[in-house]
Amino acid sequence: MHLSPKLAAKIISEVQEVVKEDIILVDINGIITSSTDESRIGSFHEGATIVIKSKQKLYIDQVKARVLKGVKAGINMPIMFNKKVIGVIGITGEPKQVEPYADLIRRMTELIIQEAYYTERNEWEIRGIESYLYEWINASSVDKDFLERGFMLGIPVYDTHVCTLMELEIQTLNNYDIHRIQKEIIELFYSIFGKEKHFIVRWGQERFLILKKMDASYNQNYFYSQLNDFKKRFENRYKSTLAIGVGKTACKHMINKSLKEAQKALKVARKNKGIVFYEDLILEIILEDIPTEMQKDFLKRTIHMMEKDQTLIETLQHYINNNQSIKRTAEKMNIHINTLHYRLNKIEELTGINPKTTEGIVIFYISLMLLNSLNR
Repeated sequence: MHLSPKLAAKIISEVQEVVKEDIILVDINGIITSSTDESRIGSFHEGATIVIKSKQKLYIDQVKARVLKGVKAGINMPIMFNKKVIGVIGITGEPKQVEPYADLIRRMTELIIQEAYYTERNEWEIRGIESYLYEWINASSVDKDFLERGFMLGIPVYDTHVCTLMELEIQTLNNYDIHRIQKEIIELFYSIFGKEKHFIVRWGQERFLILKKMDASYNQNYFYSQLNDFKKRFENRYKSTLAIGVGKTACKHMINKSLKEAQKALKVARKNKGIVFYEDLILEIILEDIPTEMQKDFLKRTIHMMEKDQTLIETLQHYINNNQSIKRTAEKMNIHINTLHYRLNKIEELTGINPKTTEGIVIFYISLMLLNSLNR
């Protein structure tokens, strides 16, 4: 760990609001890397080199200030990390008077450096895990060495997993620090799910990949309730939506099939900002694979034929929702049965498709699904 100029600048920024005296931070080469007096940045500080060698604080009076190069009256203290000097902090003024401030700033500086070190190390570990998972997902085969490498990273590669993808609505989070949110999401996730049977990593800026361990205790309803709990907490905290897609195939060693299923489920979930399990999808899976232009062409030849009369589209939706029951549909729409028959006949007249037949209602059911999909 070293005292970088960026970290030094952060420390100076933190303390200058509290202490009015001039403060400097010096690296192990004796060069001032940050200072409340910007004119001193980049200059050599001889007093700091003495502190680095001795590992002891140095009082600098007016006499020493005239003798030592680049110094002012005050006190210099070593910044320690893992029993090594990684820099020096100095504060101007009468040494004995400013010593308490200097010692407080030194302690705070060492805490900031420790926090930065562990944060950086954690980030490197996370990147290493993410890199391994990307490699794992895209692999056509894996060998023992690859699996052992995953095990060393703490990834439970020898267990059977199913993949889940979560996607944030990133546009609504512009006022937040996305990096901080990502960390908080991981913390929130483990607080709900625990760490024994789950594994979560960032999967791009707005997505997360969850590896769910599949064993005899797995219960889909319970997993759904956990995901729903997580979704509600996230949405309440950030006033933003979350879409979740869950794969079906339990995979061991090779998890790309489950990920592809999760991607398809997420595509459906994205439309209603909900939680979708791949195994619950039937018609949606087929429709999602139809190219957009083909979907639009299908709609032109069906439901768009009556787009000038939205009442007919609304009637058709109610008719489908009520399982083609004339009586229930009329009651739900608060219209006379004869009026409903007239509208259904009008639909057939405009489109050439009879909604009272099995073929016709299937066509319109698909049309309404595509229409709703394209309008989201």
